Amino acid sequence: MIVTDTKGVILSANRAFVSLTGYAVEELVGQTARLFRSHRRDAEFYRGMWNSVQLTGGWQGDMSLRTKSGENCARWLTISAVKDETGEVTNYIGSYYDISKLKHAEEKIQELAYFDQLTGLPNRVLLIDRVRQALNANIRSKCYGALLFIDLDNFKTLNDSLGHHMGDMLLKSAAQRISHCVRADDTVARFGGDEFVVLLANLGTQKAKAAALQAEAIGEQILAAFTDAFQLDTYEYPCTPSVGVTLFSPEDRNVDELLKRADLAMYDAKTAGRNGLRFFDPAMQTMITARAALESDLREDLKKGRLLLHYQPQVDHQGRLLGAEALARWPHAQKGMISPSEFIPVAESTGLILPLGALMLKTACHQLARWSTDPATERLTIAINVSALQMRQKTFVEEVRAIVEQTGANPHRLKIELTESTLVSNVDDLIAKMDKLKTIGIGFSLDDFGTGYSSLSYLKRLPLDQLKIDRSFVKDILVDPNDAAIAQMIIALSKSLGLSVIAEGVETEEQYAFLAQHGQLNYQGYLFGRPLPPVDFESLARAFSPRRRSKRVRGPVNRTYA
Repeated sequence: MIVTDTKGVILSANRAFVSLTGYAVEELVGQTARLFRSHRRDAEFYRGMWNSVQLTGGWQGDMSLRTKSGENCARWLTISAVKDETGEVTNYIGSYYDISKLKHAEEKIQELAYFDQLTGLPNRVLLIDRVRQALNANIRSKCYGALLFIDLDNFKTLNDSLGHHMGDMLLKSAAQRISHCVRADDTVARFGGDEFVVLLANLGTQKAKAAALQAEAIGEQILAAFTDAFQLDTYEYPCTPSVGVTLFSPEDRNVDELLKRADLAMYDAKTAGRNGLRFFDPAMQTMITARAALESDLREDLKKGRLLLHYQPQVDHQGRLLGAEALARWPHAQKGMISPSEFIPVAESTGLILPLGALMLKTACHQLARWSTDPATERLTIAINVSALQMRQKTFVEEVRAIVEQTGANPHRLKIELTESTLVSNVDDLIAKMDKLKTIGIGFSLDDFGTGYSSLSYLKRLPLDQLKIDRSFVKDILVDPNDAAIAQMIIALSKSLGLSVIAEGVETEEQYAFLAQHGQLNYQGYLFGRPLPPVDFESLARAFSPRRRSKRVRGPVNRTYA
């Protein structure tokens, strides 16, 4: 406590006040409260405080007290007027109560409510509040702002392989790198998980193009900041960001819509190959909406078993029909036949590839069982594509065995086609599953060979029966020496490994003739037949009877039935 005269000059101070401020009593007496005023309050505040004291005889409120060392302490100040018998004010008593713990608790609550505990960045709640403030400010300034939605590529792999503590280290380092790329008045927030959002509240321009260029420049700085790998204890871990950007104009009002637009742009950056930046385009929203509708319809039609298989002929070097590749087809009730290039990516990204793959495998095995009763088709094989996600399922082998047994299909007539993406992880597990299925007679073909990054050492270990020359090499095999050389290499490699070869996408006599010069290959493509419904394929198979086939002298199959 301190006691002052009517002019605020200090007359005395108790021991607690002396201890608090660091001043001796002698240093305080004769001074006014200006000695320990904090600069956190302006002159207007102090004028209002003393006006209240003179009018009402007292005042109380939150006050910051400056000590002799210059430290500011949070205190609750109560000023009371002391009056004599006549009612005249003779003194003022100032009582300072220590509220530092209370202030610390309030700050902690504020921190927990509005800041991310791991990175120290604003959290989702505070970000949304600041976006609202920015939208209101931009209405007045008529300027553009921007949101950048950032997702760390392959972050889950780090958590799964090295543990969450490593993931936390990466998130903190990523937060620092992003924060160093923005302006002082911008906001970097951790939105959740491995997602960050940057708010560029005011880009200082009323032109969309100029605003976009500024936002893009900051986005590119963020991409560049992730060029170097992260040092996580003894590990160096490369991690890149995918950045989605959306501008907001003075006309924009909806925070959720802005975040959704930035999020969609970020996913577009991921789809384009990651480690890149994409701006939101209204056409993107239309695409996303259409994709969501397609997913919903696909899910429903899968439940009802409405997807089916078409069969594309596969022939040997003498033009004899060997079998077919089973290709998924989706006859949509309203849109007609939907291309696999549309619905397969949707199935893969949503996990629907698992029920789709199971349905197609079961359909192919039923078809094999039916063909076994017809002399024209009893020796034919069916090749069916299996996704990497299917192969990674722990129960995959058991599921295939169960389907074969339930349908009565001859497993020796079934061939599973794998793509190179299947070889990306856990090759030992893949080989073990292939070996188990080989024991019951199922064969394996490696599809799209040469288009990915499969190691030749893996190829040597895999229990394969066949390699497929991808259609991308066959397409320009007559005009591109590189494609021709790759095709010849695959043929030579297959021969050295004891594997058969099938060239897909063969569409002309010239392509067939070129390939035929380099070995006894098998073929698939429009030259020999398009994918056909089961009934039409069976009609084609009967046209390949030994009697009809014996009339052929050389060359591929009769085009009459292609």
